[in-house]
Order: sequence, then structure tokens, then C-alpha cells
Amino acid sequence: MKTKKKKKIVFVCTGNTCRSPMAEIVFRRLVNEMGLTTLKICSAGLQVAPKSKINEKSAQTLIDKGFEVGTFKPKQIDEKLLVESLAIVCMTDVQRDLLMEMRWQAMKAAGEEEIENNVYSFSELAGYEILDPYGREIDCYHYVFELIAGGMSAIMEKLLPMGIREKYIPKKRASSPNEKTTKKRTKKKTDVNA
Repeated sequence: MKTKKKKKIVFVCTGNTCRSPMAEIVFRRLVNEMGLTTLKICSAGLQVAPKSKINEKSAQTLIDKGFEVGTFKPKQIDEKLLVESLAIVCMTDVQRDLLMEMRWQAMKAAGEEEIENNVYSFSELAGYEILDPYGREIDCYHYVFELIAGGMSAIMEKLLPMGIREKYIPKKRASSPNEKTTKKRTKKKTDVNA
């Protein structure tokens, strides 16, 4: 059995109330600004409580940073989402390991013959995990937001096809003529020739 073309990127945390909603909303704005209207961005949780809603401090942090929260409702990760996703980005390595197994089982049950790995942790893509701010002060939520937002360019670079990256992700350029001869630039040339 072959599933339809996958166009969902899903961010996952424990309850889908603190970290993954922030990641969803930030990443959605970025892909919308890039004009990628066919790519669906969503989030889910591993253990979503009935009738839960986005954490008030997460919502306030998003508003403080200029984002709209709208009518966000936490949802539980399920087999359909596991099978239909282009990529699943977990906030921690432990969550990734758990979801890799869940996805493998879901893909087998769906009759998929080729099962590629598309479950990642934030640390694989951006270099660090996103720990849970639940129960902490709003400053901690702001800090977590900055970590999430700061990792988005790395996530885009690794998840989006090369043609899209080349078109939309700007290459770093020297901001002044003096920067062209900096030590960092010289070291880079040396590394290439080595």
C-alpha cells in the first residue's frame, strides 16, 4: 500500500500545551512567509489530557512575541498522523525514541512496504533539546520560546527540499568589506584545501 504524498510536519511534546504549540505557530508563520501553502504544520502530544488547552504562559509568550494563538486545541498523536507525516519533530530524544517505535508499528499496520525514518528530535536538527517549562515562571517560557525560534532555520535547512532551501533561506554574507578577510573566513578556506 502506498500513502498519498506527505505534506505534514508535526511538532510533538508531552501534553501539546507548552512547547509543541509554540513550535507549530512559529514554524507555520515561517512557511507561510515562504509561500509554502501546501505544507501543513501542526503539533500533537504523547499524553494529552481531556479538555486541555494551551498553557496560559505559552499563549502569553506567543502574544508577547507578536504571534496569534487563535483557537489552538491540544491533540493526541495517533496512527493516522504518524503515517501521514512528512516529518515529526520531538522536543526531546526520549520522545523521539518512543515515537520512532510507534510510527514503525503504525506503518506496518498500514501496509507500508518501505518505512523511512522521519522522526527526529530537536537536538538532531538544531543541536539541543527543548526541556519542559511547565510549572515555571513566564521568563522560563520566554527562554524556551527563544530556543525554539532559534532552531527553526536549522530545522528548515534539514527538512525542506534543497530547491526550496536555496530559494528561501538566505545565505550568510559578509556585512562589510573587512569581514571578507576575517580569521574565520581564512580558516574555512584552509579546511576546504586540507
